[in-house]
Amino acid sequence: MDAFDDQFVVTCPYCGEEVEIYVEPDVRGTYVQDCEVCCNPWRVRVHRSGGERQVDVVRADGSE
Repeated sequence: MDAFDDQFVVTCPYCGEEVEIYVEPDVRGTYVQDCEVCCNPWRVRVHRSGGERQVDVVRADGSE
């Protein structure tokens, strides 16, 4: 697997900045990570779609 397959560009649901994140190859499901720009918490969801991994981020501050 190419190293670029483990990097994803996501948009912070708080500040709107695009941030590149690295997701370990064996990670599945959800975890919490802070935005590198505004430090607010994200709930990161890693899933497969059509054989490719996809990453979604939403607020993880209880407002979601």
